Formats: sequence, C-alpha cells, structure tokens
Amino acid sequence: MAETIPSDDVRDRVLASARLLFNGRGVNVTGVDLLSETAGVSKRSLYQRFRTKDDLIEAYLAEEMRCVLADLLPADDAGLSPVERIMAVFTTARRQSEVGDYPGCPVLNTAAEIRDPAHPVRVAAVTYKKRMQAHFEAEARLAGAADPGQLGEQLMMLFDGAMTYASVRKEPMPESLLTAVRTLLAAQLP
Repeated sequence: MAETIPSDDVRDRVLASARLLFNGRGVNVTGVDLLSETAGVSKRSLYQRFRTKDDLIEAYLAEEMRCVLADLLPADDAGLSPVERIMAVFTTARRQSEVGDYPGCPVLNTAAEIRDPAHPVRVAAVTYKKRMQAHFEAEARLAGAADPGQLGEQLMMLFDGAMTYASVRKEPMPESLLTAVRTLLAAQLP
C-alpha cells in the first residue's frame, strides 16, 4: 500500500501527496488512482478540488516554487548587499544538494516531462523560471552590473545547470559553482 500523508484538509493532503509522488516518480507516471490512495481521499474528492490532473500539477508547481523561493531567496531585511544576496542563493542551493537523494529542481523536472511548449504546466514552469531570473537581474542592477539583463540570464543558466548537475549525477554541487558565480559577478561589476 502507498504511504499515506496525514492532514485534515483534503486539498492539503492531495497537494502533499502530489509533492511526494511527483518529486519521487515524476508527473507523467503518477496516476490519479495512486494520488487519491496516497492522500486517503476518493478520486471524486480529488477532482472536486482540482478539475484536472494538469490543474493539480499547476497547483503543485505553484506551491513548490513558493517553497523554493522562500528557501533560496534571502529576506529583504537580511541586511545583505546585492552581491551577497546573489551568492546566498547559490550557497543555499549548494547546501541543499548535499542532503540525501537530492531530487533537483521540481520545475525543471516537471518541464522536462511535458514537451508541448504551449501546455499550461509548461507555461507555468517558464513563468517561474523567469521570476527567478528577474530576481538575479534586479540584484545585478542594484549591484551596478554593466549589463544586468545579461548577468541575470547567465546566473539563471548557471543555477539551472547546477541543479541539473546535482540531480543527474547524484552528487552535491561542487565548490567550483561558487567560484563560477564570483567570476561572472567580477566580470560585470565595477
């Protein structure tokens, strides 16, 4: 029998089950039967909260990104400089990759399973990645980067590459990741 997630609220139980199963197995191979069984709810109850499986996947991604951004992005009142804020994202991601069986980025993992670029779930994944890139660009601008847009894009590619590296190789992100970030920053900052 599948592992059951404790919770009082049906929607929360379904989302918790989706997180467990989608992160562990992927979105395409996880069926609604297993989702409802793991959540301890009927399929009818699941479909009352999420009209389609795609709606559930979108809600899962929204919650994952909320958690990812809360974990990775330093608080506005943390008293860090823009450069320290950028470094904090990579330092935190690197530390997270050192824990157990690191699953990688849930957004990248989900987007890789859905090939149609117009699919709503794929569109949501792109939106979340653009939001992260906008964060890097905003911090680069505050730091006085020569080309904040370019630096934001470079940092985003490095971030996604590091997440994929750790997930595929089942190894923590190497210290050289932080060296690469410093190199990109040094090339752009006054």
